[in-house]
Amino acid sequence: MTGSDTIIRAEVARCVIPLARPVRLGALDIRERAYVALRLVLAGGSEGFAYGYDRGFPLFDIVAEAARRYVGQPASAREDLRHRALGPTPAPRAVMVRGVSLCDIALWDATAQAAGLPLHAMLGTRRDRVEVMPVIGYGMTPDVAAAQGAALAARGFRTIKLMIDGGDLAFDRAVVQALAAALPAGVRFGLDAHWSWRRAADALPWCRLAEDTGALFLEDPVGPTDWRIAADLRGRTRVPLCLGEDALDLASLRDMAEGADILRLDAAASGGIGWALDGLALARSHGKAVIPHVFATLHQHLGLSHDAVTRIEAILPELGADPIDGYLRHPLAIDGGDALAPTAPGAGTALDWAGLAPFVTRTETLTP
Repeated sequence: MTGSDTIIRAEVARCVIPLARPVRLGALDIRERAYVALRLVLAGGSEGFAYGYDRGFPLFDIVAEAARRYVGQPASAREDLRHRALGPTPAPRAVMVRGVSLCDIALWDATAQAAGLPLHAMLGTRRDRVEVMPVIGYGMTPDVAAAQGAALAARGFRTIKLMIDGGDLAFDRAVVQALAAALPAGVRFGLDAHWSWRRAADALPWCRLAEDTGALFLEDPVGPTDWRIAADLRGRTRVPLCLGEDALDLASLRDMAEGADILRLDAAASGGIGWALDGLALARSHGKAVIPHVFATLHQHLGLSHDAVTRIEAILPELGADPIDGYLRHPLAIDGGDALAPTAPGAGTALDWAGLAPFVTRTETLTP
């Protein structure tokens, strides 16, 4: 252990940030977003950041509990810390995984900051740009879908993801058909069902809609533990299926691979960068493509360093649905529908900590 390598402080904050204007997703009006943010400080002065969606569960306490197991330890023990912090038995691992995810991301960020390198360079840069897939679906109507899709295509985006209702087939058909008709040749779209169905038979009408309109994929037709249902559905439709954003561990991701053509990795939810790298290795071994789940400034580094990543997902700032992006020190740089490789050191998660202060509802500082 070297002195400058030691994690000397962890700061955990819960932030509730109002949206500039409410957005509607299905029947839900979203007026604010709750996040838990983490800052790890090394003895040498480097700082590492991470953040994740609160999602209405006690993420603050989970992150604080995980961070207690990191302070006082060497950053070079990153992999050992990640595994030990998950706990020795299965029960705590299911609870701790999101807390450990943020600790691992923040530690990678701090390590990259100390090395003066962007994370993709530490992982081995393979390309200098990666395709961005913007998300639409807030306040959808057929007219809105057509207008937003056409506008994104005109800006050079080549793949667009549409969040669908999943409960009203006639409404979804009108929206999807309007989007498909508005897109020029060469621009594709995928559909996100947000775990709408519990049986393969219930999902099949939407699969037929996806097939008929040429959708690139159908994401999350069922919940993450229903991967056997997804595997059954995959044998009954031509549209590629996506699963993976809520995988608890590598074993559950391997199960999901049986029902998916595209894996959705989320470093902030499933175990951090270390887990994501294992997930990429799994994807390669099973011949699966990868589209990471949101957090574009972080996940772009996976796309820039691994060919299995076909594109990264982004909630663009103009939607206003992810307000923490306004407090990122290094926002996503987009050119012609691609994210350009960042040159700033770190993992793309560095936050304006002082700027977030007005939105902090709870905080805790941990030291050895």
